[in-house]
Amino acid sequence: MTSPDATNMEEDRKRARKQASEWQVRLHNDEIREDDPAFLEWLSAAAMNAEAMDHARSIWASLGENAVTPEILKARRDALDRSRHAITRRWLSWKRPALRVAVRTAVMAFFLAGLSFAILIVGDSKDWLHESGFGGETNIASEKYGTGIGETRVITLTDNSRITLDAATQLIVRYTAEAREIELLAGQAFFDVAKDMSRPFRVLAGAQTVLATGTEFNVSRLGREIRVTLVEGEVVVTGEPRPVTDGPTLEPVKLRQGEQLVVSETGAPEVDPNANLEKTNAWRIGKVMLDGDTLEEAVEQMNRYSRIRLSIASDDLKQYRISGVFHAGDTDAFVDAVEAYLPVEARRQSATRIEFYSRS
Repeated sequence: MTSPDATNMEEDRKRARKQASEWQVRLHNDEIREDDPAFLEWLSAAAMNAEAMDHARSIWASLGENAVTPEILKARRDALDRSRHAITRRWLSWKRPALRVAVRTAVMAFFLAGLSFAILIVGDSKDWLHESGFGGETNIASEKYGTGIGETRVITLTDNSRITLDAATQLIVRYTAEAREIELLAGQAFFDVAKDMSRPFRVLAGAQTVLATGTEFNVSRLGREIRVTLVEGEVVVTGEPRPVTDGPTLEPVKLRQGEQLVVSETGAPEVDPNANLEKTNAWRIGKVMLDGDTLEEAVEQMNRYSRIRLSIASDDLKQYRISGVFHAGDTDAFVDAVEAYLPVEARRQSATRIEFYSRS
């Protein structure tokens, strides 16, 4: 149970941050100066006020770099709506300071939201938006989609964005008035995003978030790796605090056409400026393209398309490498190629299971 003292302190903290955000708006809009007596009196009244002001300044500085996130776009809409409503109330005088602050805040929110690209705002930034009166509760409609082994599926969302799900893929779609969010739970999917600057399109995969406004890209969450491959347009990939088991977070990475970001559980994130787009897109035409993949990776891919399960008997075989193009689900052709090119033999354990052993 939370103690009364802790509850009161939290309320005081929220109040201080709300007041700090109001002071920051007035400072930015030149309503007051840094040496304004009232501002200095408030600032020195409590250590919590000074801390709240530092917090407001740091968040305000970040807004220019994050101006098309759903929270900021909602702030713009809310501020503009408030200003329009205020202006239509004829009994209010333009000279009233409160109205001037409201309108100038609306204008600033408009310009901040005018940038064409942004990264995800995480953590305290979201809290500040709510404390500043820009947030609000939003009803989220979510729906889960999935495919089985050897199955692909195309879904068209309400905004005409299209998602193509590879085999053995699970994802959740969450659409609101402010944001379009997809969480990739497992597998991989190709996203053809309809342009909508007012609602950025976010794809969450483990600890990583892909943010786009209108573009084409592929995201895979297979094994211990997450790969984001950009086919057209631009996206930003950024880390978000999540459980450690979901993988590392990273600084924002902006991808351009033809680039691929690889994030593994153990290694540092890497960007390939010349990704093999033919390989990335092969699954969409029913192919599995291997280009120096390890046997372990190849087996994992082939198992997505067939109910005949492949396995590897010993770890020393997993690092053998193989190349080739196979029809998705054609396990026999893959097994034949492995036996022909690697010192490996396949033993059928049952009608639905084949295991690779070192050739004796």
